[in-house]
Amino acid sequence: MCPHHWLFFYALLIHSTLCFILVPITGNEVDYKLCIQLLTGSKNLPVAELTSISDNVPKILAYFSSSFFIAYIVGKIAQSLIFKLNPYKSSLLAFDTPWYYELTGKLSDTKDAQLIKLSCLVESKDTSFLYYGVLEDFYLNSDGQLDRVVLSDAMRRPIENDQRNSQDDPQKRFYEIKGDRIILKYDDIKNINIEYLYMAEENE
Repeated sequence: MCPHHWLFFYALLIHSTLCFILVPITGNEVDYKLCIQLLTGSKNLPVAELTSISDNVPKILAYFSSSFFIAYIVGKIAQSLIFKLNPYKSSLLAFDTPWYYELTGKLSDTKDAQLIKLSCLVESKDTSFLYYGVLEDFYLNSDGQLDRVVLSDAMRRPIENDQRNSQDDPQKRFYEIKGDRIILKYDDIKNINIEYLYMAEENE
């Protein structure tokens, strides 16, 4: 089932709960005939029905405010439960946000990285730089796509130096970047190499 079908199901569930449970509890009722007329764009509403709408504006606002509030709370609870019960990318009900799982190292129950390092190729006007550092944080946009990454203990080196000093140790060609953290926008990054580090406990 596609995401849009799920959204329709959730909306139907919330409004059904409000119409058939919460609204009757408050001593009110829904005029379904009037609702259908409004939804179909009827232009010939009797004066009595228009008066009924204007007299119940506070209740109508309370209804929609309640629906938005319930949808937000239920959504947050469902999100937390799914992350808790399906924490890995390989989980059955994992979200369709691959960047989250890739950059948290939660690929599967056998591959849960404790430390992640990134190599990011960033092109500028004159040359290309390779940034290398520990992934400190990352941010996704509203679509779940990567927006920017934050690196600590970052270093960089011009890619053009690789050809000039091909015999040197690659680590020696990096230059330390002053500062605690550096932020790279995903729009400026050409590609990303992810290095997962796992900490194994030593048996005494």
